[in-house]
Amino acid sequence: MPSESTYDCIIIGGGPAGLTCAIFLARYRRPVLVIDSGKPRNYASRAIHGFLGQHNIPPGELLARGRSEAEAAGAEICHCVADRVERVGDIFEVTSSAGVMRARRVVLAYGVRDKLPDIPDIESYYGGSVFHCADCDGYEVREKRVGVIGWGKKAVGLALKLLQWTDQLTIFTDGHPREWTDEHFSKLLALGIGVKDEKVISLIGEDSMVRAAVLSTGEQVTVDALFFTIGVERSCVLAENLGCEVDEQRPNIIVDDHKQTSVEGIYAVGDLVPGSQLAITSAADGAIAAIAINKSLLPPSRLV
Repeated sequence: MPSESTYDCIIIGGGPAGLTCAIFLARYRRPVLVIDSGKPRNYASRAIHGFLGQHNIPPGELLARGRSEAEAAGAEICHCVADRVERVGDIFEVTSSAGVMRARRVVLAYGVRDKLPDIPDIESYYGGSVFHCADCDGYEVREKRVGVIGWGKKAVGLALKLLQWTDQLTIFTDGHPREWTDEHFSKLLALGIGVKDEKVISLIGEDSMVRAAVLSTGEQVTVDALFFTIGVERSCVLAENLGCEVDEQRPNIIVDDHKQTSVEGIYAVGDLVPGSQLAITSAADGAIAAIAINKSLLPPSRLV
């Protein structure tokens, strides 16, 4: 159980961003608490790619190591859910499923959620051969037959990005009207990217590896992997309830160069803020925020 005393910082979210922030603050000998619901964005991923020195490490293993490092440095971790954050005088009160905790600073690191396509049994392939991030998993599908599920401009952009690794590409609009321009369609045609407008009614495959997408017409389109871009949303509304400025077009919280939000004392890191949504950049965000938070807590006599 968390302490009843006031922490220097409470971090809401125990992913790479939140844990790195906790490790740095604990190494500054700051009392710090991590609130972790145990539901990371990449829960289905088999491996993290591009993390220096940890390439192909399973996400669960990376987080377990991170928690151990944070606790070894002195951070506390509470497996619970944060429901509300309120400013009370000079501190913040965080109401959670484990009780009320208090801190001088709060870091929002709870991340975002990806909307899965409405296709039966797709979650059983998620992380094995169905992905949402080309930057993370594009290399793993090189020279393979790849489908992109989506019907907006972002689906076009995702398909064009995937040309870095394969030229065997098909966009599945999954029965939705195309929400892109004639110019976008011309680019797809010129680059040999096919488009299937029919509803995807099922997937064929085994052991998390997809082999074909079955359309409402009965046609089976052979694919070795699928990427999707349906939509992304913040995992909860803590930032909005606090009055933090958010991007109305994207699931981002607006922050300054030190990861502080528009509300003084509240910071945001990781996939919640603008920039690349990678485990390694999220970890960097956590370090940047921790350095700024530690400095903000120093007495004026120790600042020059």
